Amino acid sequence: MTRPQDAARRSARLWLREATHRLHLDLHEHPLYRRLTEPDLTYQELRATAAVTYAAASAVEADRARRQLWPEISLADHLTALERDLGKEPCPAPQPGQAYLTSDAGLLGALYVIHGSAFGAASLAKTIWRAVPSAPRSFVVPRDTGAWRSLCQLLDAVPQAGLPELADGAREVFRTYKRLADLQLAGLQASLLPDAARNIPPARGSAWQAASR
Repeated sequence: MTRPQDAARRSARLWLREATHRLHLDLHEHPLYRRLTEPDLTYQELRATAAVTYAAASAVEADRARRQLWPEISLADHLTALERDLGKEPCPAPQPGQAYLTSDAGLLGALYVIHGSAFGAASLAKTIWRAVPSAPRSFVVPRDTGAWRSLCQLLDAVPQAGLPELADGAREVFRTYKRLADLQLAGLQASLLPDAARNIPPARGSAWQAASR
C-alpha cells in the first residue's frame, strides 16, 4: 500500500482508491452483489441491495448534516427517494462505532465510497433494468457529476496528516456494506424455498476477515 507521505505528492483520490482496492473488489464478489450482473436478478434481490445502501448511506448523511458540512455533496435527496420506494418493509440498522464518526476526514472518506458507488451502478444499469424493469429507479444510486466534482475537490484538499483518517472512513463503510449485505442475504435465503435458496451462494468470510485485520 502507498504510504501517506508518498500519496501527498499525487492525487488523494488515487491513493484512496489504492487504499480501499481490496475491500472494493471483495464487495463486488459478495453473493448479493454478484446477482446484480445476472439476467435472472429478482426484485427482492435488487431491493435488498437498495436497503443496504439506505442503511449505510443514512448513517453517513446523518453525520454530515450534524456537522453542517459540505451541503453540495449531501445524500439527502437520494435517501428520501429510497425511503419512499423501500416502503414500510424493515431495513437493517446501521452498525455502531463507524470510523468516519471520529473526524471530518473520515466522514469525507465515507462519502467517497457512497458517491463512488454510483459509477459502478451506472455500468450495471442496463442489465438491472432489463431483469427488473418495474423496480424503482432509486434502487440504483444515481450519478451526480456535480456532486462528484465537488467531492474530488474536497478530497484533493485533504492535508497529508488527514490521509490515514480519510482511508479509515472509507474502509469502514466498505465493511459496513459487507455486514449489512450479509444480513440481507441471510433474510433472502430464509424466505426462499430450498431449491431457490441454493441459487444464491453463501457469503464468504475469509477475504473480508483478512482485509479487516
